[in-house]
Amino acid sequence: MAAFLASYRNEWAKLIARKKYIVFLFIGVGIILILAGLGQIISNFAKQQGGVTLPLTPTPMNTLPFFLQVLIPFLMFMAVTDLFTVEASENTLKAMICRPVERWKLFASKLLVVVTYAAAYLLCIFITSAILNRIFGKPSGLSELALSLVSYALTLIPLAILSAYAALIALMGRSGTLTMFLLLLSYMFLNVLPVFFPITNEMLFTSYMRWYRLWIGASPGVGKMIHTLLILLGYGTVFFTAGSLLFDRKEY
Repeated sequence: MAAFLASYRNEWAKLIARKKYIVFLFIGVGIILILAGLGQIISNFAKQQGGVTLPLTPTPMNTLPFFLQVLIPFLMFMAVTDLFTVEASENTLKAMICRPVERWKLFASKLLVVVTYAAAYLLCIFITSAILNRIFGKPSGLSELALSLVSYALTLIPLAILSAYAALIALMGRSGTLTMFLLLLSYMFLNVLPVFFPITNEMLFTSYMRWYRLWIGASPGVGKMIHTLLILLGYGTVFFTAGSLLFDRKEY
């Protein structure tokens, strides 16, 4: 465990040392600030014209879908590419392999770092949108905020599976640009496929990015929840096992 934690701290330090991830964090907060500003402008204009004013201030729940399905996956793909493909192409991964830590633990620590960054990003988005909603919109009650926070936490499960999938693709890439292109292309393909073939909707793990909706509002039943959870765990097991085996046998 000590070796794993040391590897995790090292990988986290390397990721945060890349200033672009801090910049993207501020960009996410900036997007919410811009949306809040535009919402106030539109609401004030509608009020001056005597029209119906609508609550346009971002809330934790209405900002989550965009970040969950667009921006955060992009950042996770970029982080996985940096930690796997780029390090391999720059021959810096050799030094990590020589350290007294098993390869599967190194692989797991890299994935955990990516998920940790996604969790930190989600937390910043949650706090920013909650504060702006309290200042400019209709303040949410404690129960509503708690439900939103639980929904944010539940998204970490499909995001962890997405990171394992991205790592599997990154291990087969030879350049950062190509790996990023393949990840984005495959992610878009997996999201568009159910539109043309609805039968694949329940088969693809990307269809469960918003699975937190199963736990809020009207519950579809325990059976449906267990079925969905088993699907996600199955995908996660396959991707992690395949990725760790490939990482263990790959020559650097």
